[in-house]
Amino acid sequence: MLGQRIIVHSLINYNGKYLVTKRSLEEEAVPGYWDIPGGLVEDGELPRDALIRECLEEVNLDVSIEKIIYETSNLDKKKDMVFTTLIYACSVSDISNLKLDLEEHSQYKFISSLEELENEKVVPFLEDIFKKQE
Repeated sequence: MLGQRIIVHSLINYNGKYLVTKRSLEEEAVPGYWDIPGGLVEDGELPRDALIRECLEEVNLDVSIEKIIYETSNLDKKKDMVFTTLIYACSVSDISNLKLDLEEHSQYKFISSLEELENEKVVPFLEDIFKKQE
């Protein structure tokens, strides 16, 4: 029987720009790629609660969740696991507390479009998300 895991990510809007974070080179998954804050939903945890927790852990921001804007699922045959990713539109009113977890991320930027990350490595789902935001 296949296992299932849910991954949540937050597209955080602040004053019309979106927060992106560059994954540390030590990260196991997509090191050095630009991504958005998120992570695995823990057993017994609701996806929205996981999203709030991950945003606090990774960028020290308390987000307001608006809605799910993207969903994708894939089967990892090696792990015998289905991974479902949910991406939520979120906002913040204050970024003065923004602080990266440097074990997970090396940089952050607020961008209006992916063109601002031209010639950089970007996680694939960000392209789909930004097309929908235009």
